[in-house]
Parts: sequence; structure tokens; C-alpha cells
Amino acid sequence: MVTDDVRERVLGYIRHQAGKSREAILALVSGSQAQLLDVVAGVDEATASRAPAEGEWSIRELLRHVISAEDGVSRLVSGLAAGQPPAGERAAGSQVEDDTAAALVERLRGSNQRLLDAIAAMPSAPDTVAVSKHPFFGDLNCLEWAVFQRVHDADHAQHAQKILAVVGS
Repeated sequence: MVTDDVRERVLGYIRHQAGKSREAILALVSGSQAQLLDVVAGVDEATASRAPAEGEWSIRELLRHVISAEDGVSRLVSGLAAGQPPAGERAAGSQVEDDTAAALVERLRGSNQRLLDAIAAMPSAPDTVAVSKHPFFGDLNCLEWAVFQRVHDADHAQHAQKILAVVGS
């Protein structure tokens, strides 16, 4: 799936960016959120429902995944910043029911804001010892999880562009 070289490069990026100011992290995250929204906002229902091939995601499925993941990251950022790692394995994101594309875009806007609020609400010196394991990148602290979401959104913005290139926009 992800080569060791790519994993190490992305993890290095995440850790480097996590060392920046809260304002810089907020700018990174909000920028990638806007990038994804620019791609998916306004996609009509028929287009959003078509997958490029059997077994691949449609825009609606991609949105459901991003919303769920971002809701989970918001909870992790809040908990880890307060020194409270999740009990047991990292909890999955929220369960996102199928909905219209327009409704999913609005839900994504809400998830985006919740993450920005969680980052902004971190203590001035957030706990960076508490960690939660990411399946590809290993143990991440609250700041690293926030920056991870930037990577996640940017990746899915590209993914959405590829979907739309096949199914039309």
C-alpha cells in the first residue's frame, strides 16, 4: 500500500509541521480542508453517486470516509492535548450514514470546523507525550494528528479529482 520510503517521508513532514505554531498548523489544516471542499462542493448527485470502477469509491463514499476520519481525529486531538490517550485501540471515526452529496458536503464543513475548533482549543502547552497509534504512521501526538489531517485531506482532494476525471463533473 504505502512504501517504507513514502511512509518515512510523510511522517517526517508530519513531525516537522507539528513543530510549528498553532496558527501555522491551523493554516495548514484549513488550507487542505478548503482544497478538498473546492473539489467536491457543487458536484451533482448523479456524478457524486458514480464510482469510476467496480470496487472503487464514489465521491459520496469518499466524503463519508473523510467525515468519519476527521471526526475521529478531532476527538483524538482534544483528548491527547489534555493528556488523555484513548483506551485500547484508536477509536474509529463517527458512523456516517449515506446522504445526498450536498448534505455530505455540509457535514464535511461541520467536521472541518470541529477539527479547527479542537486545534484552537488546545492548551497553550498541549501534552505531546500522550499518543495514539495510526495504522501507517505509528504513534502520533495531538499536534501530529492535526497535521496528519492536512495530509489526509490533501490526499483525498487528489483522489476526488481522479474520480471526477473518470465519472465527469
